[in-house]
Amino acid sequence: MRRLLVALGAVAMAIAAALPAHAETRAGGWATTELDPPPDKLVAGKAYTIGYWVLQHGTHPFDIPGEELGDTGLRLISTSGGTTLNFTGTPLPEPAHYAVTIKIPDGQWRLQGIQGIFMPYDIGTMDIPGGLSLTPPQIGRGAGLEVVDYWGSIKPPGFPWDSEVTSSQPPAPPATAAPAPAPGGLSQPATAPAAPASPKAATAGADEASPYLPVAVTAVLAVGVTLLVQRLIRTRVRPGHADSAPARGTSPDDGGLSDGARTPDHLDEPGATSRDEDVITTGRQ
Repeated sequence: MRRLLVALGAVAMAIAAALPAHAETRAGGWATTELDPPPDKLVAGKAYTIGYWVLQHGTHPFDIPGEELGDTGLRLISTSGGTTLNFTGTPLPEPAHYAVTIKIPDGQWRLQGIQGIFMPYDIGTMDIPGGLSLTPPQIGRGAGLEVVDYWGSIKPPGFPWDSEVTSSQPPAPPATAAPAPAPGGLSQPATAPAAPASPKAATAGADEASPYLPVAVTAVLAVGVTLLVQRLIRTRVRPGHADSAPARGTSPDDGGLSDGARTPDHLDEPGATSRDEDVITTGRQ
């Protein structure tokens, strides 16, 4: 039973370790939500369309190979408890840019960014009627940080955040002009330019080539740990040696013979010393 429990525990640990980790627990698996400037005055019951940006690492669009970001939006949580309102956003043409329409009831509300597979991001507090008080940034951005410009004229608020812009995302290839008609009125078929390979797709293909390698390695380690634990348990609870206790049906004075194999006194070897308990002395007539 103990061996079975140990084996089951090792298998459970192996399965848990082999399951794909949630993106937020991976290296670099976090993001921030930046708002486009909201109205200065907010009132209850009125619809507001607010733009926002979901930036991985706080500086660039989502780019985890083989993953989808999922739904994004804004969340209102009543500070008095009991009410949570979720509003799902719609992607805009700019990378990582979204828009959402919200309607806020009276009261005080915590405002969070819903970031798909990432953890929600605390943006600030809304007082209705009133305005938005932003929470201090949860990450450090500023001098010494290098960022890439992934956008055109419409960028996230504050970009480049006092950082150095190292490069810009290459623009889309220009359209190829149609070739001149060939002699005789026949035109040559237009050749469309080849689309550039997507780094994300290439990386995703490489990642999918061996998706079960971590599972196999973990399984081998689990088997090794199980065998080691079983050996340790066997060493700790090893039973006593068989020759340290008399056999069943014998006594220490019987020399290890059972009741049915006991030698009668009159068959003792000549010259053998009789034991005190086997000697009976009778008087002569």
